Amino acid sequence: MKRLGTGCSNLDRLLRGGFPLNQISLVYGEASTGKTVLCMQCAVDSAFRKLKVFYVDSDQSFSPQRLESMLVSHEVAERIVVFRPEDFRDQVNITESLDGLLTRTPSLLVLDSVTGLYRAGLGGRRDVFAQNRELNRELASLASLAKRYPLAVLLTGEVHGHPKMGDWSVEPVATRALQHWSEVILRLRRTVRLEVREAVLEKMDGRETVGPKALFRVTETGIEDS
Repeated sequence: MKRLGTGCSNLDRLLRGGFPLNQISLVYGEASTGKTVLCMQCAVDSAFRKLKVFYVDSDQSFSPQRLESMLVSHEVAERIVVFRPEDFRDQVNITESLDGLLTRTPSLLVLDSVTGLYRAGLGGRRDVFAQNRELNRELASLASLAKRYPLAVLLTGEVHGHPKMGDWSVEPVATRALQHWSEVILRLRRTVRLEVREAVLEKMDGRETVGPKALFRVTETGIEDS
């Protein structure tokens, strides 16, 4: 097993089978583009296959009601270990403590979102420097875990507008750090159809890509092909 499926064949084809083990993958996009639903579905699919799943719910968006609507059995749900950090320092402590929980069993670590609490802790210029240093240290630690264990690390990222050539583009918060450490980058965005989203592959196996896209639908029970 080299990749963990998403439960959506369109996305799995785009990702050449799913999110890879031994790498950090980043999914970013504006609000309501399906980031958390995708993460939850990946977690459920991995737990169903009896993999270890660790879910760091930094945005407090992991919903038991959504889990129930995805028709998840109690046995499968119990394989998903959920952490809810109180602040960015707590988030870093949680991810750094996972070394003692990982084994040779393939595992999935979801961090939704990696920059939510980081952003909330930003204040003055000194705070920005300290937070950036801590974020890079956390990402380096996650990359090390992914290399040493059969682990897929799936991050979600918040976005902000950025002026570019007279227009505004959407980029992840802490763009440089996330682009450096993420070997797979997937952007989600809305379409003209209310429930349909577009996934754009921007990086795969450490190499930037241009053009690959896939459509998927957000439903009450998760995500599915559109």
